[in-house]
Amino acid sequence: MKGLISSLLIIFILILSFNFAIAKEKCLIMGLIPTEDPKALIDKHTPLKNFMEKEIGRCIELFTATDYTGIIEAMRAKKLDVAWFGPFSYVLANERAGAEAFAVGVDKNGKTTYHSYLVATPEVAQKLGISKTLEGIEGLKFISEKLNGEFRKKFTFTFTETASTSGYAVPRYYMHLGDIVPEKVFKKVGYIGTHDAAALTVKNKIIDMASVYDEVYHDMIDKGKISTDSVVIIWKSPEIVGEPFAYRSDLDKDTKSRLRNAILKVPSNITPSPRIKGYKLASDSDYRTIKEIKKFIDTLK
Repeated sequence: MKGLISSLLIIFILILSFNFAIAKEKCLIMGLIPTEDPKALIDKHTPLKNFMEKEIGRCIELFTATDYTGIIEAMRAKKLDVAWFGPFSYVLANERAGAEAFAVGVDKNGKTTYHSYLVATPEVAQKLGISKTLEGIEGLKFISEKLNGEFRKKFTFTFTETASTSGYAVPRYYMHLGDIVPEKVFKKVGYIGTHDAAALTVKNKIIDMASVYDEVYHDMIDKGKISTDSVVIIWKSPEIVGEPFAYRSDLDKDTKSRLRNAILKVPSNITPSPRIKGYKLASDSDYRTIKEIKKFIDTLK
């Protein structure tokens, strides 16, 4: 009898161990593009993660990387099931990793869009004769006259990184339309990685001008990390289609359905951004404009 009990106990323990292993395997891995400090990014998305876990009945683990490409490559290697991308990094992930957009955040007015900023030190803004934020192509043409004229090769500039929408693709595209070739008009052009780092280098007068994500800029203002007196917005882009959540195309249909249904129920008080009040469904076709911008970016290589 003791032998039988011992055998049953061993079998029970093995079953528990097997079930535990399976449970671990079933965790979805959610990637986050590194727009800012990794810890801050994870903290912002944890309430959303916790809500989604309860809704889909499956554990979720958050993951970020040192750069945007790391998230794209992780999805291509099937190490990520779902990810929050910027529009441009989404287009890259769609091409390289089979990412499928399924949701996008909306603000209190139901809008999904955001902007890219060019920011500068107050001294540079004054030299350029910019006392209020310029916009669109005409705004960049005004800046172009200055940078191609008396201030040619006088200032330094940094993008964030080459897979960023607001930190690279959109400002670089509109610079082209405004007759600004960064490598020709700036003394030095760099790539600093994250938007918060870009803003801080301007604040600390390490770099004269930078491109940044509007949300990170305003978040840093709210937290006192920068001020409107230390980092001046000199240009604002046209509206950019919102940053999507996307899953791998080969994820099973049931999981895709659960994710879509769950994200539509996310309450406004747990979104990662104060701008985002909820989510609506999105699709790849929403990113046609970004794909056109990518065609231009591809000509620069």
